[in-house]
Amino acid sequence: MEKAWYKEWFASEDYLDVYRHRNSADTDSLIELILSNTQPDKKSKILDAACGAGRHSIKFAEKGFNVTGFDLSTTLLNIAISHANKRNLKIDFINSDLRSFYSNKKFDLVLSLFTSFGYFNSDTENFEFVKNAHKMLIDDGYYVLDYFNKKFLENNLIQDTKRIVGKKEIIENRKIIDGRIVKRIKIISEENNHDYVESVKLYSYDELVKNFMSIGYKVIKAFGDYLGSNFENENSERCIIIFQK
Repeated sequence: MEKAWYKEWFASEDYLDVYRHRNSADTDSLIELILSNTQPDKKSKILDAACGAGRHSIKFAEKGFNVTGFDLSTTLLNIAISHANKRNLKIDFINSDLRSFYSNKKFDLVLSLFTSFGYFNSDTENFEFVKNAHKMLIDDGYYVLDYFNKKFLENNLIQDTKRIVGKKEIIENRKIIDGRIVKRIKIISEENNHDYVESVKLYSYDELVKNFMSIGYKVIKAFGDYLGSNFENENSERCIIIFQK
């Protein structure tokens, strides 16, 4: 039976504190990497899957693209909508589960960024959106997957970390269990303590490519970081793959 850890975790206001260290420089670098390798024109429609608080959606919209973003968490979506409104940006934000999202729009570019993949127990569930995205993409449209590199993570796993963010202490414990990276997160503050879990399935580069190709995608390029270094199975921290329909 699936434990829907993502429902509680992504709905919590603590989530953004844990990932506050993801800076805008990373976001800008990744967006430039995507744009330089897919070269969408200004009329292009972009779909940001599991968009969270909208940091990528907003950056693309600021560049003039027609952006749709969806996420299961209304907590994060409300933040995304607020940020977009403050910037006077028109972004179509939708509340939806990855497995069931479908739109009659045709997109030029589909984004799955910041490891918003592998949350579910079965391969069927994990690749359900990838299949649906293939139908939503225009011919020759692109799908960009930004995921961790399984091999690097297995060889360089940091099990325990502690840090202070604002008035909260964040304690994280990471283990690989049954082919998944499982992170237990304890957040301690003066008001209360909270415990959360993240659990993401570990797919190798070869497994990802095999599954995407079986759906009908082809691989265009693969990068190992947000600056565009070539992907190396042993040494790359990230696994960023650009697929084309």
